[in-house]
Amino acid sequence: MKWQCRWATQQDRDALLSLFLSAFEHPMMASLWAWKYAWQDEFGVLAYNDESIIAYYGGLPRSLWLQKKTFNAIQICDVMVAPKTRGVLTKKGAFFQTANNFLKEKTGEKKPYRFAFGFPSGRHARLGEIAGLYTRVDTLLEANWPATASLKTSVLFKTEPVSDHDETVINTLWHAMQKSLPDFLLPQKDAHFFNWRYLDHPTHVYSAKIVSWKWTNKIIGIVVLRDHGPEQGVELIDVLGSPEDLALLLKAAQAHAKQINRARIFSWLTPNILSRLPKPLTQYEITGIHIATPDLENMADQLQSRCWLMGGDTDFR
Repeated sequence: MKWQCRWATQQDRDALLSLFLSAFEHPMMASLWAWKYAWQDEFGVLAYNDESIIAYYGGLPRSLWLQKKTFNAIQICDVMVAPKTRGVLTKKGAFFQTANNFLKEKTGEKKPYRFAFGFPSGRHARLGEIAGLYTRVDTLLEANWPATASLKTSVLFKTEPVSDHDETVINTLWHAMQKSLPDFLLPQKDAHFFNWRYLDHPTHVYSAKIVSWKWTNKIIGIVVLRDHGPEQGVELIDVLGSPEDLALLLKAAQAHAKQINRARIFSWLTPNILSRLPKPLTQYEITGIHIATPDLENMADQLQSRCWLMGGDTDFR
């Protein structure tokens, strides 16, 4: 039969993990799949034929804030098409049909999610734009700084690991950050999200640290770091704190990288965040940030160049 679309179920997990392997040429652990999807009902649309599943388009619910208003949004993830069917780059193709079915059902003013957003590859971004599904609203950059530690840093700051008992600290920092950035599209970073995303991640090991003034014990913020080894260095995955303290938090991250003998620290982040940090050694574009919703032009006008996103806001860093 010609392929058809339907909502994925939990029983499709093994077949979808097999599709992931063929599409991306590396495996996804079953525990990571469960972390993303086991708690959801309608988490993705798939295309299938008599032989196998040939495409998938998934999403993760996210809450975002802009001008004291919350948006229930869905983060697009694990968009994949079997290699043998990738050549069909039209509205009749598996990518468009799975995407269109998902977005038509889930996004819009009176739908479960006001809009979808994501970090599509160049190929999928172009196809989504041509088909009228996506529009670009911002840019995700990679910026690099040297790993440095000074006597001044060690005297002024102290760090301690974040634990699952620090919910009050996380929530206090989140609410302060939320109040200080009303004009930016800010993803919710409360303790519930923080624990799920970083402390309970099934495959990645993150170092989440509370940064404080050493002599007063006043908390400055939280940095989330991921060590990629001597060659790549330490990644600054996320930062929780007020905008005026971002440079201090970067210094704490640089000092940590130096302490573990790494040469650099790098981060994926939007220009709005980078503009509040010291000038990096290098910076370049990683990908565009795209949204999808029936009233694309209206939402794009509201969100254009307003994103406050980092590598931790992807589902794969």
